[in-house]
Amino acid sequence: MDRGSYSAAAGMLSGQKAINVMSNNVANIATTGYKSQSTIQSSFGDYLISRMSTDPDIAKTDIGTGTYITVDAGQFTDFTQGSFEETGRSVDAAIQGQGFFVVQNATYGQVLTRNGQFELDQTGNLTLPGVGNVLNSAGQPINLKGSDFTIGSDGTITQNGVASGKLYIATVTNGTDLTQVGEGYFQSQNGFQAAQNGTYSVVQGSIEKSNVDMTKEMSEIISRQNHFTSCTQMLKIFDSIAEIAANKVGKLG
Repeated sequence: MDRGSYSAAAGMLSGQKAINVMSNNVANIATTGYKSQSTIQSSFGDYLISRMSTDPDIAKTDIGTGTYITVDAGQFTDFTQGSFEETGRSVDAAIQGQGFFVVQNATYGQVLTRNGQFELDQTGNLTLPGVGNVLNSAGQPINLKGSDFTIGSDGTITQNGVASGKLYIATVTNGTDLTQVGEGYFQSQNGFQAAQNGTYSVVQGSIEKSNVDMTKEMSEIISRQNHFTSCTQMLKIFDSIAEIAANKVGKLG
C-alpha cells in the first residue's frame, strides 16, 4: 500500500474514533456531572519518536522527519465545571470549585465523580445509583435515618441537630491521572487526597449538569463526517490507480 492510501486509511480510523467520542458526549448531555471527552491526535512520526527514544534528535536522524499518517494518541477530559440546576432534594449535592465525591464501586473500588444525584437505599446508606455507596471523610458509607438532613458548605451532614458525618471531597494532583471507568466517574492512577477547606463549597439541593456544549459537538461531528467521507473517496481513488497500474500500465501488445 502506498503512502497516499495509508494517509487516507489513517484519516478514516482517527476520524471514526473522534466521531465515536463526540457521539458519546452527546448521548451523555443529560448525565449529571458528566465531563466532555475529546481525542488527541498526533502524526505517526511523532508517535514513533516518543516510542523509540527519549532523545528526539536521535530518533529523527534514524527515521526521518516526514510524516504521512495521523494516529489517536489518547483522550482528553475537560474538567471545566458545568452549570448548576436546583432540584430542592435534600439528597442532591453539587461541588462549587475543586474536588470530587468519593464512591465505593464494586468493580473499581473507590472512584471519583462530580455526580451528586444521590439516593438513600433501603438500609439508609447514601448511594449513587448504579455506582455504589457514597463515602464519608473516614472512607466509610454514610448511613442516615431518612432524607431530613442538611449538608454544610464543607460537606458536613447534620441530622436532628447532630453531625452524622462529612462527605469525602477529594482532589488529585494532576487531572491526567484520572481514567474514566464509567459515565461520569473516574479512577486515579496515583491515588487522591482530601480537598483543602476553602477550595470547594458543597451546595445541597442542586446538581452539576454535564459540561457538554451541544452546538460545538454537533458542529464537530458534521466536520468529522465530512472529513471521513473525503478520506473514503481518496482511498477509492488510490485503489483505482493501483488497479490501473496493475492491469494496464506496462501491458504488452
